[in-house]
Amino acid sequence: MKTLIILIGNIGTGKTTFIKTQQLVEKGYVVIAKDRLRYNIGGGKYIFNPKYESVIWEIELLMFQGFVRLGADIVADGVGVSKEMRARYIEFAKLYKYQIIAIEMSKLSKQDAVDRRMKNPHQQDDRKLWETVWEKFNNLYQPPKESEGIDYILKLV
Repeated sequence: MKTLIILIGNIGTGKTTFIKTQQLVEKGYVVIAKDRLRYNIGGGKYIFNPKYESVIWEIELLMFQGFVRLGADIVADGVGVSKEMRARYIEFAKLYKYQIIAIEMSKLSKQDAVDRRMKNPHQQDDRKLWETVWEKFNNLYQPPKESEGIDYILKLV
């Protein structure tokens, strides 16, 4: 069965590390992530430019839809903290009869999450910036529910 895994968690909660430790790419999953696109447009340097974000989001969604049409197993490596953020994946994947698995990462305090982000700050060494990003996503957080179209919810602690 085709599977979509949606990783849910604020910055620094270990979403990308989870993909690596679970060897999801080696297991055949395609990773869809806006951060990877930001590295791509910078030729390996992380580029976050608010002017570019609408294009990043559009390309990421087109990539996701293309791989769904191909029937690829997919892991969405984004914060996915709100029902609205997850819906863009779930609704389309359901059209193609995907199994949807939500993996809710462990909740971390702002201090712990930003400390972890500062170990790999995507070439953005401004701690205040990452604290602001964490606060934004923390305020948007909605726990995943099966009523969203999710088949399984796994909560990591």
